Amino acid sequence: MISVGRLDLNSEGLLLLTNDGELARRLELPSNGWLRRYRVRVFGVVDEARLAALANGSVFDGVRYGPITAELDSSKGDNAWLTVSLREGKNREIRKVMSGLNLHVSRLIRTSYGPFQLGVLPRGALEEVSPRVLRDQLPKLKNARPSPAPAQRGRTVPLLQATERADYRREPPGPHAARPHRLHHTPHGRPRAAGPV
Repeated sequence: MISVGRLDLNSEGLLLLTNDGELARRLELPSNGWLRRYRVRVFGVVDEARLAALANGSVFDGVRYGPITAELDSSKGDNAWLTVSLREGKNREIRKVMSGLNLHVSRLIRTSYGPFQLGVLPRGALEEVSPRVLRDQLPKLKNARPSPAPAQRGRTVPLLQATERADYRREPPGPHAARPHRLHHTPHGRPRAAGPV
């Protein structure tokens, strides 16, 4: 399986998988402009004005980042939950930008990747994305004919997967949760096979 996008070792949440490299490349194209949404727990004093300013783009440690929408959902003491949305997705972008705001990210959960939603999921859940959903969500792919993987009996199988860190705790998914797909949880953000598909 090939992952679409990436989650680092200390992150968790939605991961889109496929056995077709061409499809993976199409799904990752920046021209899709897909919004990626995260629930982020941070430690530190949150300055909402500085959060709002991220919508205009930012520069930290000499690296320019595109627009980021960041909203404060709740806070208790020095801990706070944010909803963060971006379209660019540089390596460790959220962690680096939050560090530039003197905030330490203690938990990072991807809740959506473009049209695909994590929702509220039981552990170990996995869902195959139907060809009809792909056609509806990805008009550019309507005429695409991905090459089948022999091990999958001629079928191209896009999957949604949920990953989790070992210290996973059940907490409210936030205001942007949607009806779940059947997803698969793995420790430390590493995909593992869920059996034949």
